[in-house]
Amino acid sequence: MQRIATTLGASLALVLGGPAVADVPAMLGGGNFLPAGEPVKFAVLQQLGLGMCRMPTSTYWREGQPQVGHMEQGILAAHAHGIEPMVLFEYYTRFGELGDAAKWRAIGRAFAERFRPNSPWLVDKGIRDWGVRYWSAINEPEGQNSHINPTPVPIEGYATALEALADGIHSVDPSAQVSPGGFMEVPLLKYDPYVAAVAPLYNAGKLAAMDIHRYWDVQWIPMDKPQRFSLQAQFDDAKQRHGITADIAFYTTEVNFKHRVVTEDEAAKGFLTALWDALTVVGKQGQRVSRFVMPWNILNTTVQDEHYGLSVQLQPWVPTARGEVLRRLAALTRGLEFVSVDPKQTGVSVLAGQGRTMWVWQNRPNWSTLAGSRFELNDLPPGATRVEVHTWSGLRCSVPVEGRRRLTLTDLPTDETLMMLALPAS
Repeated sequence: MQRIATTLGASLALVLGGPAVADVPAMLGGGNFLPAGEPVKFAVLQQLGLGMCRMPTSTYWREGQPQVGHMEQGILAAHAHGIEPMVLFEYYTRFGELGDAAKWRAIGRAFAERFRPNSPWLVDKGIRDWGVRYWSAINEPEGQNSHINPTPVPIEGYATALEALADGIHSVDPSAQVSPGGFMEVPLLKYDPYVAAVAPLYNAGKLAAMDIHRYWDVQWIPMDKPQRFSLQAQFDDAKQRHGITADIAFYTTEVNFKHRVVTEDEAAKGFLTALWDALTVVGKQGQRVSRFVMPWNILNTTVQDEHYGLSVQLQPWVPTARGEVLRRLAALTRGLEFVSVDPKQTGVSVLAGQGRTMWVWQNRPNWSTLAGSRFELNDLPPGATRVEVHTWSGLRCSVPVEGRRRLTLTDLPTDETLMMLALPAS
């Protein structure tokens, strides 16, 4: 019989650390949000109870000076809707020259002065203990699209800009998290000169996290192959290959399971695995280092984007099957915090809160040493009266457990992710 201990105090012998304590929905979000503010989009995130958004800007510099004011409305709208923004300074070579260190240092300092937590500007607006904590720049520098990057992003200039941006931000807010814009998954499978260029900045503590964009695809980035395609595996490989020795954080501002060749339901099944893969990346000591996860794209309809759109319509919001997976995951995990994660062996994560305990099982070959149709829950929490088993498509079964400390679940579906939730009496 396959067994796994689930004692909450020492489950899986992994220590969690890094991000501030928060439930799972607070770590989920989406983009993009225009700096001018987009109330319909914010309302969708608010309806889902998600906590993060990506707010890119490409108009941050004009006539030799940082341009900050255009982002004020968007930042205030994010606060009004209870959403934490992370800022992305967009740059593509079609914009012109990247600019020198002085330019990027000035940009970092000006934006951090205006929007950091407890900045004079935010305090003057009556906003305290809230602001922009996460900053990034130069999204997907590897991109060779002639309409975006007609010439390659200069590698040396790329590293110079990111170091200067970090120095400018940290001169105002030493606790701020500064990172490169997202790296493309395919170049990152091999040697990526852009990652190599900023590896010394990671090791020096100037850059905080690696943002990997992941678009699962049954043909090109499959889940049914050895786990080298998991975000955990790619994160580990990228650090090792490029000489990153610092115990950095992870996040993804673009993740999805592509609706291509497969049905929407098949994509939804994979999407649940993809979300938990991104939420449970660990660092050197086995501590969870995932900061946040932003599916691309909650805010696009399938008419706008047949491969990645998660909405049928925005107002009122109607989800696709993948959008419903995101909604369900957020609803089930509201109020739950991570207790342990084990993405490299059992593929099991444990969460708890508000008298509930959840076991998430990546029940796929090569994703879990326990893969199969049976799962044993030991040490059910006191007061638990039932255990619900949820899959990508919803509630599969509910098992009474009042007065019991153990439960063996059988005839479980395989090759997918399961969420098993122990609940007290309602």
